[in-house]
Amino acid sequence: MDIIIEHFIDSIKSYLNIHQMTVTEFSRKIGCLERCIAHWLDGTKTPSTEYVLKVADFMNCSVDFLFERTENPIYHPTKTLSCFSERLSALIKNGNQSKNALAKIWKVEPSTISKWIQGQRIPKPDTVYKLADFYNCSMDYLLGRTDLL
Repeated sequence: MDIIIEHFIDSIKSYLNIHQMTVTEFSRKIGCLERCIAHWLDGTKTPSTEYVLKVADFMNCSVDFLFERTENPIYHPTKTLSCFSERLSALIKNGNQSKNALAKIWKVEPSTISKWIQGQRIPKPDTVYKLADFYNCSMDYLLGRTDLL
């Protein structure tokens, strides 16, 4: 299992322990099947980025906190609605990089980057983590949750 996802799992386990909440209760609160969360917790499946966002919203914390990129759980919600595709497009444009060059760096197909930019797909959480590192920004910024880098 990827160490990045282990941080997310540890964050959920800690939350459940602190709040004396069962996986069943937690799953109902975020609108996810209990077995999906059980698979996340035992490391057999990786949550989608959409579910990571639901977890962060429910726990009222930053995505970066869930992945132990920061010790501060507080995040400042965006004032202007934005999404991953818009943020990534702007970062790529500001970096003046071609999709082909980035595809080689990120080890994905250029068509995958096109799908991200067009809003047809959102990468998995571990990829969002790596993109945030690459652009020296927060995962929350990249996902459109905050305006702070």
